[in-house]
Amino acid sequence: MQERRAVSRRRTFLKGVLTFNNGNSSEDCLVRDLTEAGALIELPHPEAPGSFDLLIPSKTLRTSARIAWRVGGRFGLLFDGAARG
Repeated sequence: MQERRAVSRRRTFLKGVLTFNNGNSSEDCLVRDLTEAGALIELPHPEAPGSFDLLIPSKTLRTSARIAWRVGGRFGLLFDGAARG
């Protein structure tokens, strides 16, 4: 399979938190890979809001993200703005 990413990804195994609904709702996820432009996350189910903030506590990273694709409980994300630490 040909790599289509503009930046190389880093495989990870990090805890992430999705926050949505104006910060009133959150859900834990697993961040499986990470780039400057996006991430691959896993949830235990195939449902997720279309856009949210992603927090990765161990990296002190918070960024707005939106879903680019989904297969089951795996979601490819595109970051909408600069990451805030």
